[in-house]
Amino acid sequence: MKVKRDREEPCYICNHYHDCENGERCQTCGHVMTPAERTQLEHSVMPTAVIPGSLYVGSYDTASRSEVLRAMGITHILNTWPSNPALYKNSFTYHIVSSTPVDFTECNEFIDHVIKAEQKVLVYCMTGVSRSPSVVIAYLMKHRGWRLAESYRWVKDKRRNINIKDEDAKRLMEYEMQLHGSCSAPLGLAVLNSAPTFGAQSPGPAAQQPESAAMASTSGPTFGEQPQWSLSSTTTAPSQGFRFGTSQHSNDMETGS
Repeated sequence: MKVKRDREEPCYICNHYHDCENGERCQTCGHVMTPAERTQLEHSVMPTAVIPGSLYVGSYDTASRSEVLRAMGITHILNTWPSNPALYKNSFTYHIVSSTPVDFTECNEFIDHVIKAEQKVLVYCMTGVSRSPSVVIAYLMKHRGWRLAESYRWVKDKRRNINIKDEDAKRLMEYEMQLHGSCSAPLGLAVLNSAPTFGAQSPGPAAQQPESAAMASTSGPTFGEQPQWSLSSTTTAPSQGFRFGTSQHSNDMETGS
């Protein structure tokens, strides 16, 4: 069985260390990767658009596909594993986190700098299922004013195979307490998996509702409704959902599982 090393994350299904991609049975729980799980893993290689045209999340395999990243217009890469080298320094601007566990403030500042410059950033870890999604969720809580529950559901809806580890979930809950003074997921993130997720993907300009239709609210997005508001806004999410505000985003590749 695989031993834990610095550049590895556990199996994204059972959270134990075994060579799942090559069919090794987990010696702890007996898990063997199924064809459906393998297909899901292969889909996860592509960058997932969390904020289309701005923010993407992925794995080490994602970050190693320079042709795909360049074709999508990604200019910056946030590496959340300090031991991983910057593979394409001549093609992308890298930021490698300075500590483990990662400092959410450090990551947020880098992401926000890229987005304000109207460029695109990929956030990645080894498998793209825990650490990098956690960083993206923390960004949404800080710079979009969302709560943990809605931020998690938004990312989960885009990238279905995320599986936030207990230690990362605990740090997100503590971060929400720091930002908002309370926790919207006191029982943990796992219980949110059975809750309603967001409905359809973001509509194009033709499906957008008038600005007057969106009423301001501090309660965050309403799940399951047609998105209507602009994700580029830094104001608190309105209660009627989301819409992406600029038409240039509609041509980006969106690859959530």
